[in-house]
Amino acid sequence: MISPEVFYVHLHGEQRGPYTIPQIDHMLNAGLIARETLYWREGMEQWQPVMELVVVRHVANPWVKPGIALAVVLALAVLVRMFGPITLEGWRETNQHAYTAPAAYWRARDVVRTAALPRGSVVNFGAFSTAQVALQPPGAALVIVRGEVLEAGQMRPHAWRLPMRFDAKARDWTGGPAQEVVP
Repeated sequence: MISPEVFYVHLHGEQRGPYTIPQIDHMLNAGLIARETLYWREGMEQWQPVMELVVVRHVANPWVKPGIALAVVLALAVLVRMFGPITLEGWRETNQHAYTAPAAYWRARDVVRTAALPRGSVVNFGAFSTAQVALQPPGAALVIVRGEVLEAGQMRPHAWRLPMRFDAKARDWTGGPAQEVVP
């Protein structure tokens, strides 16, 4: 085992030092001396490569962690872009707790989606501006929802008329049955 004696290194044609092993280790791993640098100490017959005295520690690539973070952010962005609107619409359809026209519209869409369409149907509802919502106080509404349903490979226009009821105590809309009307 080599003790922390005095060592010299050969740099740029000159003998420099004295240095200890920890100092040489720091210089090598900090990039201050090259791997090909030679060292010598008293009692040695010739200069030896510094790599026989200390070990080069692996320096992590500084771009790996930011690259992984960027890949995760991009993957999340793609998922949000793909599923965000669907998730938001589903949340809006099921979480309406106010006696307002938009709340009646969103819950009516949920009733149509869950009770008026065959299972697995693809529906593209029109915007709130295409619907007709007539609030009938103290806790009712008549809603006409418009949209397109995929049938036989083609999107066809549809409209549904729904009587909706609002339970003020439970703060929840219920409705139906949905009656299909001429769009």
